[in-house]
Amino acid sequence: MKNLKRMTMILYNSYDKNKWHEAHKRAIARAAPICYAFECNLAIMNFPCKREDITSIETTIGSSGKYLNELIEKNRFMIVDKYQPQFGVPIITTSKPEPKKAISPKEVAQSLLKKSCGIYVGLGRHGLPKNILKSGELHLDITEKGISLETCTAISAIPSTIYTHSKYL
Repeated sequence: MKNLKRMTMILYNSYDKNKWHEAHKRAIARAAPICYAFECNLAIMNFPCKREDITSIETTIGSSGKYLNELIEKNRFMIVDKYQPQFGVPIITTSKPEPKKAISPKEVAQSLLKKSCGIYVGLGRHGLPKNILKSGELHLDITEKGISLETCTAISAIPSTIYTHSKYL
């Protein structure tokens, strides 16, 4: 596999923005081992928490938080309140990409040869808000078939699919 730029999965909270819920913790716990396994950074945006809330997550998911701790130790986990320039190109995940902004998983993998990318995944039934949808330069339908995926399924499918494509570049 060639030397690729970094991909960052950005979990965007569209649940409760004021209270730290179990759903927030579980989403982070589920995403961490996937990100770790498939060479992806993990960022959380718009979450009502601090770094100490993250380090105190207790779960049976992801080997009791082992992979979240690995990401933290390797400085590959971030808490942000806005998109960071180091993430590179902002990519929105959606089952209904705008045709002019649509990019395939293979094209994302190819673009990682030249530049980093931040891939937004919306948490909650409302998905990503309109201002975030508009901010994305590109739109990724990971299924390439317009199939809407449940959040946890998308969290798994996105990095694994892009990573697999990148192995064959």
